[in-house]
Amino acid sequence: MRLKPPGGLVHAIAWGLTRSLTFHTYGVANLRRAAAMSPTGSIVACLWHQSLFAAIGGNDAMNRRGIRVAALASLSGDGAIIADYLKRIGIRPIRGSSARGGARAAKELMQAIDEGWLLAIALDGPRGPWKEAKTGPLELARRHRLPILPVAARATRELCFKRSWDRFRLPLPRAHVALCYGEPYLLPEAEPDAAELERRRRTLATQINGLEAFASRLAHRRDLGPPAHALAWMHAAERSEPEPRPGVESSPAGAGSAHG
Repeated sequence: MRLKPPGGLVHAIAWGLTRSLTFHTYGVANLRRAAAMSPTGSIVACLWHQSLFAAIGGNDAMNRRGIRVAALASLSGDGAIIADYLKRIGIRPIRGSSARGGARAAKELMQAIDEGWLLAIALDGPRGPWKEAKTGPLELARRHRLPILPVAARATRELCFKRSWDRFRLPLPRAHVALCYGEPYLLPEAEPDAAELERRRRTLATQINGLEAFASRLAHRRDLGPPAHALAWMHAAERSEPEPRPGVESSPAGAGSAHG
């Protein structure tokens, strides 16, 4: 039988680690711009699952700027532990996923959007494949006219769990963390066809990978991007993509500089 650690113990360990980290935030102007672009103030902030701990550790900076953060957590046992920790550090957990509790999660998401919460969503979650973008966050943003905000984080010292599906990165005590916000953008309101939706998820994945390379350089890391096998899905989609039709608008431009 798998033991479930007490929520208080998880919080004490994780919070103690987080408090030892020094966060350096880049692209704050992009964060403000995204909030101004939104009809409710809500933002769809997209990042890779492996960077969740480092990214949510910067929640204090969000709170100081009056930005409330909500994050998705599955209905699994691990999801319950994560949700308890999120709640303890001031992040609103939204329980559910495409596999379980989808209707419940959708209802909570709608409420969070109406109330102006920033939605932190792992683009390859909750189960991967690793660094393969899902289309759900893109369609959520389009349907509700919310800006997409690429996010990346990297620590100067970290432990990488290479056997986990997401190669989860855990910053080590007293590490410095580069937390970067890319350029926000709105998607066209019209429903895209399958080919355009595929291009959009590749575009967003490319933006986050570029932003992560920027964060990695700031953290003096040597591995600036995912290995080739993690990008195979993008190349396969490019090879199967039909020629663009005249007059069809292309996807938004890349994230650009994170400074601001």
